[in-house]
Amino acid sequence: MQRGYALVTGAIGGLGTAITKRLIAAGIPVIGTDRRGTDLESWRHEALDEAEQRQFSFVPLDVTKEEHIDQLAAQLRAENKPIAYLINNAGIQGNAKPWELGSKDWHRVIAVNLHGTFYMTRAFSKDMVDRGFGRVVNFASMYAYHPGEGQSPYAAAKAGITGYTRSVALDLAKYGVTVNTIAPGMIWHERLRGVLPDQVFEDMIGRVPAGRAGRPDEIAGAVGFFCSEESSYVTGQTLHVNGGLYLPG
Repeated sequence: MQRGYALVTGAIGGLGTAITKRLIAAGIPVIGTDRRGTDLESWRHEALDEAEQRQFSFVPLDVTKEEHIDQLAAQLRAENKPIAYLINNAGIQGNAKPWELGSKDWHRVIAVNLHGTFYMTRAFSKDMVDRGFGRVVNFASMYAYHPGEGQSPYAAAKAGITGYTRSVALDLAKYGVTVNTIAPGMIWHERLRGVLPDQVFEDMIGRVPAGRAGRPDEIAGAVGFFCSEESSYVTGQTLHVNGGLYLPG
């Protein structure tokens, strides 16, 4: 049963495309946001078919700008577009040795990943509470548990998201709002092209027990579960989707 709209941050490309298509397939109209609004039209026509395009709308948004997020929440409230499903997918990585990491890079990675998750959840959770229903899906990473070299700000931000998720889940559980986290491993998509050298990619795949990289649709399936009625008794959890690369115990 569709309870309202899904709001997906980082919707253009990468995991955002697969998540958007999965939610639309489940009958949930999607409002996508992304900082890269200039890529919208080419992405829309390449990624979405005509039926999907009718269930999709877009708002440019930088998740580090809390005043813009609050304005968007007020705008959607005025337009009677309740956000029942909040997917905090936007994220960036940083890469530097600890003694070379600049403060600007550190703050940017923390701001997008951790502060953005906080700003979005703050802006939309109260309306979920008032309606007695909501699904919040956050994104951590395997790096929160098993970090790679040079990824200290990213690992810190993603570890922070796991703690934030558990605490907010406790706050919202009695109101019918669930809050969960997905921790992807090596998921291959176009945003990684030109970022990971081939040898690094091959070395990482060699360590995955499943013997391959994951697909964006496999992450989207996890999002779909957390947004479904079947997950109504699941909250405060981190779902690892990484082919066995990290096995908590």
